[in-house]
Amino acid sequence: MRKIGIISISLILLLVLIYVLVRPNPEIVSVTLTSETAETTYTDNDSIRVFNHAIRTVKKVRGVVDVGPPTYRMNVTYADTEVVRFSLYLDFKTKSGFLIKDSNSEKMLKLKDRSSKELTDLLSKD
Repeated sequence: MRKIGIISISLILLLVLIYVLVRPNPEIVSVTLTSETAETTYTDNDSIRVFNHAIRTVKKVRGVVDVGPPTYRMNVTYADTEVVRFSLYLDFKTKSGFLIKDSNSEKMLKLKDRSSKELTDLLSKD
């Protein structure tokens, strides 16, 4: 009887682990950027790929977030209609930047160099 309980718990843990590791990433449908002067929505595949890569490869930065107003307010809409809001900070001269997720404004998410460069290049076209 005890052996069956241990096997059952092991199977449940294995299923949870498999789900966490294999669950599909939600697909981004659109990204809307709002600055002080304009609002732009991106829905094309190339732009979505740039934003998706930037969001998925951020690195959490420790410490207190004390920054000024963001370069853009960013709303990311996923296929399941979930909308995630970010503050996007970009320096177009150094091509560096970071995100702050509005639902957790105490954590800064640093954009990788490649992502920052791709985002600044994309946004400079408009």
